[in-house]
Amino acid sequence: MPATTQSILDTRRHQMFPILEPAEIERVRRFGKVRAYRTGEALATVGEVGLGLTVILAGKVDITQRHESDRSTPIVTHEAGAFMGELAQLAGRPALVDAHAQGAVEALESEVKNVFVTDGACMTSSACQNPSLTYMALTARATAFAVEELKRGSL
Repeated sequence: MPATTQSILDTRRHQMFPILEPAEIERVRRFGKVRAYRTGEALATVGEVGLGLTVILAGKVDITQRHESDRSTPIVTHEAGAFMGELAQLAGRPALVDAHAQGAVEALESEVKNVFVTDGACMTSSACQNPSLTYMALTARATAFAVEELKRGSL
């Protein structure tokens, strides 16, 4: 019997869609407000600017990609502990996907004007060079920007 090959989505799902532990959720709770959603209500809509970061506390949220024909393709269903915050929304740009409550949902919503992402997600991987110095440079640049914004009173 031939072995079945799993898709990259199946083998790396835990990396692409991590689940926060209860202690992690408690640490971020002070940065947001809890909001309830009814069945079918939108948490994010393609083309609209959202808050930025949403942690699902209870219930399920369907994430879909909308096509020109108004047909939607499912991407993932988030459950308690999952979070939404695509880079577009973290940067204050319109959402690239739709997110709708599948039943009653409770979510922690947080504006992320003072959150800076400084990991290597923006870079392709390379086996020939160590990217650590680039990560450090990205972090130093973000830190310098944050300090200047604090001095101006913008953060």
